[in-house]
This record gives sequence, structure tokens and C-alpha cells, in this order.
Amino acid sequence: MAFRFLDLPAEIRDQIYHDVLSCDQARRPPPDDDNPASYHFDLAILHTNKQIHHESKKAFQDNVFIKITTPWSESIEHISSEGRVPIIALGPAADAFGLFHLWIWIDAPGAPPRGNAYSMIICLDDLLAFTRMWRFSNLNHQGLNPHLRLKLIVQDPHVPDRKIPKTLQLRLLQPFGLIKNLHSFSVHGAKVLPSVEEALKKEQATPEPSPEECLETATLLKDAGNKSLQAQDFAAAMQYYTEAFAAIHVTLSGRKRYIHAEGYYNLRELTTGSYKGQNGHLARIILRVKLVANVIQLYLKTEEWEEARFWGKRSINLFRASFDPHHADDLEGDFDRDWAWVQLSAAMGFPAQNAMGKIFYRTALASRALGYKKEEWNLVHAAQVYSPHDDIIRADLRKMMEQGDPDHKAAAMS
Repeated sequence: MAFRFLDLPAEIRDQIYHDVLSCDQARRPPPDDDNPASYHFDLAILHTNKQIHHESKKAFQDNVFIKITTPWSESIEHISSEGRVPIIALGPAADAFGLFHLWIWIDAPGAPPRGNAYSMIICLDDLLAFTRMWRFSNLNHQGLNPHLRLKLIVQDPHVPDRKIPKTLQLRLLQPFGLIKNLHSFSVHGAKVLPSVEEALKKEQATPEPSPEECLETATLLKDAGNKSLQAQDFAAAMQYYTEAFAAIHVTLSGRKRYIHAEGYYNLRELTTGSYKGQNGHLARIILRVKLVANVIQLYLKTEEWEEARFWGKRSINLFRASFDPHHADDLEGDFDRDWAWVQLSAAMGFPAQNAMGKIFYRTALASRALGYKKEEWNLVHAAQVYSPHDDIIRADLRKMMEQGDPDHKAAAMS
């Protein structure tokens, strides 16, 4: 006997509609760390017949969509590529899309007329990623926001002039507390509650932490992570280290680290706190290197050898590329022939040299656990160059040289 979909109970049909048409179910994970997630809505179900169209339409309308419009086409590309914000509709499809609860209009005095506007549609769940991207852009390019105007229009796309519930108003508007010092800002439509708008503007008026404050906060979090690591509370340690990275505008996503707001730390010499008199850019680099060294140590403690080796190699390869770009991904090879850049960089006395020595040595320990003997040999040698007075590294290197290595002839220790 043929199966009839409409014979299913209504609650089961509703669940199927939700599974096919809701944002959370339509979301597809990013194909890799360099691209955003995507959405795939199977809208064919809306065209099955009149009853199914009527029933399933509500599931699609339960989504909360947001429209972003700007006179600059490159801004749309920037939102997707730099912010990794998934786009649901773009161009003419976005222009024709009317089922949005929030319209974000961004322009500037003297911008092209509105007839030249470019639009995109996103889901509510991705709004915070958009405002965070905007915040980082403003920090990186000081003076950006004072040239921009922002207008937010809140609406119920299904019933004109119907009041949006407070919980939804908060979700739509609170993320814009990150966007500060605009040329002008206004909120319109859908009976926005004064308390919601006032809370938003209060947050916008709160200044960003200074570079000095960011570095101080990150240092305190790093130290708290170290205490947790010593107490073998590894989950707490990782949480503190992650928050420390975030405090200096470094975000983590899987095996990717995204470094934001470079320009914010390049502006001037630091003037207060424990970093007074230091260059903000160098102070941040040193702190990042220390954090990476500690994260690798955490992975060694938990015997997550692959993670320890991955993060160590990542930092080493990035560092090596500035001296020896042709061999940036090769940690094997002959140490005396292929690793001359180690002696060169050590002779320059670069910042965080001791912490970098820890990264090399801890990565060597992970390589040892995984059986990468040649890699281990080179990394321990490099660690000794960067940390020549570290007794643990010297003793380990001496032991390795006494045991000998089938692929290398040990050079005399300096």
C-alpha cells in the first residue's frame, strides 16, 4: 500500500518541516577552517501541494533572518571572508527577500546613493559573528567607525506594526553594543522597548579596553591557567588560556587561530601598568608565544601528542618563515645545513626567545612520543640554541648525543 505523507500525525509532519526548513537544521559545517559555514534550505517541499505549502510555510517563517545593506560591494565580501559569516541570499535574491526581522543599513556621509546599495541575508545565529568582525575591523583601523552611520530597523515580517517580543528584541539589538563611536546611530520600528534601546546605547558608550588593559587581563588569565595546570585541572587551564587569547583579540576555532586588531597594538608605546614603556605590538607577540608554550605543555600533560605537535609546529613554521621561507614546513633535514636560521634568529636576540625555546623543546617531546626521531633531534638542538642555560634541555641533548642517531652525526655542543 502506498505511503501518504499527509496520513502522518500533524506533530510528526511539523517536525519534518522543521528538520527541512529551520536555520539550525539547514546549516552545513564549513568545508575547512578558511571558509564559513553555509545553509541549504530544501524549499521544494513548499511546492508539493496547497496543504503541505500551508503547513510547511510556518516552519520557514519561524526563522529569524537579518538583512544587511551597504553602498560598498566589497563590504559584503569582507563580511563573508573575514568574518566567516554564512550568507543565505545575496544581490537580487537578497533585495527581493522580505522575511527579515532586522534591517541593518550601513553607510557614510557622502556615500553613493541608495540606488547603488548591495544587500545580503543572514540568520540571527550569525549576527554576533558579524558584529564581532565589525568590532575587530574598527580596532584594526582606528577611526573607521566615526565615519560610518548605522540604522537598525526592527520589524515583524509577517504582521506589520506588531510588537516584537522583548527576548527577540534583545537578541537582535544587543550584539550592536560592540559597535562604538559611530558618526550616527538610530533604531526604528516595531515598538522597540525603551529599556532595550537604552541598554544598547549604554553598552555602545562603554569604551573599549585599552591595549594596556587587554594585556594586563590576558596576563592575569595566563597566570590563572598556569596555576590550574600545576593543580592538574586541565579543563580549567585550557579555559583560562582561551580567555587569555581572547583578551588580546585572538580567537580560536578548531585548529585555527585568528589574530585580530593588529593595528590596535601598533599605535603607540604603552604608558601604564606592568607593560609601561614597551611596544604594544611586541608585548602582544611575547604574550602570545608564552600562551602557546603553555598550551603545548598542557597537551603534553594530557598526552595529546598530536595536538602538542600540531600547535608547536604551527608556531615554529610561522616563526621560521620570516627567516627561511623556502623550508618553512620542513622540521627534518640536516640541522647544520638546513637550520642556519636558528643561529641567525638567536643572534638577533628576538623577543620571547626563552619562551620560543620552550615551544621547540615541548614540540620535540611530542615528536619523540610519536616516533619522529629526526624531527625530535632538530627541535632539541634548536631549543638548546634559544635556551642555552636550561639545564633540562642541556641534559636531554647530552643524553641524545651519547646515544647517537642513525641519521645524524652530533656536532659538539657549544
